[in-house]
Amino acid sequence: MANEYSVTNRLEKKIQRIISHNLIHNIKDKRLKNISIDDVKLTKDLSSAKVFCSVITTDLPKKKLESLLAKASGFFKKEIGKALEIKKIPTLIFIIDNHEEYANRINLLIEQTIKKDNEEK
Repeated sequence: MANEYSVTNRLEKKIQRIISHNLIHNIKDKRLKNISIDDVKLTKDLSSAKVFCSVITTDLPKKKLESLLAKASGFFKKEIGKALEIKKIPTLIFIIDNHEEYANRINLLIEQTIKKDNEEK
């Protein structure tokens, strides 16, 4: 049972590296150059993979970026197929993760609360 998870984890990391490499070096759409791949989570049957991404800087809305990544998923699947020897290439589901914005917002709220507490003293 533990071996099953180690294979899944290795595949997740390999898929993450392949997609990241292709985003940097081989993708032609300039709008996708500012995306970094944070994590990949495969289902137990390896049929689909959620690809968590973060955006460095862009003017495009989150849904538009997800749409562009979905259109490029065929290219990524082809590259994954070339690099890995697996029977079935997983379906790629791209999710733009705004965890960094959320963390910055939480930090700002904490700082404001501390400042307010210090002013009340």
